[in-house]
Amino acid sequence: MADNAASHPRTGPVAIRETLPSDLEGLYRLDQLCFEPGIAYAHRQLRGFLSIPTAQGLIAESGGRLAGFTIGYVARDGDGHVVTLDVHPRERRRGLGKILLEELLSRLRGAGAHRAILEVAEENLGAIAFYETLGFHRRRRLPDYYAPRRPALEMAKDLPSL
Repeated sequence: MADNAASHPRTGPVAIRETLPSDLEGLYRLDQLCFEPGIAYAHRQLRGFLSIPTAQGLIAESGGRLAGFTIGYVARDGDGHVVTLDVHPRERRRGLGKILLEELLSRLRGAGAHRAILEVAEENLGAIAFYETLGFHRRRRLPDYYAPRRPALEMAKDLPSL
């Protein structure tokens, strides 16, 4: 698929493109920066998600640098799963997470997903509020999701047909 260029009033020129195998190390480093141990993914986990046949991996580049990425896939049951959304700390609060997530949701819908599901650490109130502004609702609490006494919330959003 061809690269997409987007311009957002708060981020300026941002190039959105699909991930490549050569991006794995950069994705890993950014995930380690964005999430604490126990939540951040290992190389093999990121590689595994990207190898799912229905996987969608998207990268945002700003000024030629990795500014963020997202990974999702469509499961057999038709649910689109948002695996991760990572935005470099220097790029946060500029709308880049919204651009990435909306593009991922569009691609998941285009691949047949009828709903998007994600998990977020229960204490991550900023992320929960962000997802709610994009139409996600809280579905259920997942006790011990990340580790003992580290619960998550499962959130979902319907993806109406185009």
